[in-house]
Amino acid sequence: MNFTEAVAAVNLATKRPDKTITAARKINAAISFYVLDNEFSRDFEEQLVSIDAAEWTQAFALSTLTRFRKFKYIKVAGTKKFLTVLPDSELFKECTTRGRYYIAGSNVNLYMPVQAASLDVGYYQYPPVLTGTAVLNTHWMLDVAPYMIVDWAAAEIFKELGDEKSFREHKVSARELYMAFRRDQGISTQ
Repeated sequence: MNFTEAVAAVNLATKRPDKTITAARKINAAISFYVLDNEFSRDFEEQLVSIDAAEWTQAFALSTLTRFRKFKYIKVAGTKKFLTVLPDSELFKECTTRGRYYIAGSNVNLYMPVQAASLDVGYYQYPPVLTGTAVLNTHWMLDVAPYMIVDWAAAEIFKELGDEKSFREHKVSARELYMAFRRDQGISTQ
């Protein structure tokens, strides 16, 4: 199911075609909620980032990483030399900085374990904001679990309308579909 079809499905479920804009917003909110609740492999991206091979201290802009959410790893390209995060609590203390990184503002600052020309960066992405245009009309969750998204969005509209019974029915359905979806993705539902 694509985004346009999902909006139509929410409008059909709620019997409120006048809520098309709200349905679109709630579908994006549902996808964001589910993405942020876990670390799905389909939201994971690996990217090669070029750096200055002559420098031990490096920085690169977070904007280099499309819709960056959080890091899984940063490592010297082609090696098993992983950098570890330098926690805020240690930033202004005397500590070992080699092989560590931290985020400051819109940059990632690195203290390289060895000199290198590039990094392998693994990170999780935020979902795109779907608009129904040719470029932004689909998300992988709409392909594999469309009614989980549709029920969540419909539930939220019913809640806004004050229809508690329909809200609860759709919310329970969305929650049950989400638990099945998580199990299917190999994620504990405890």
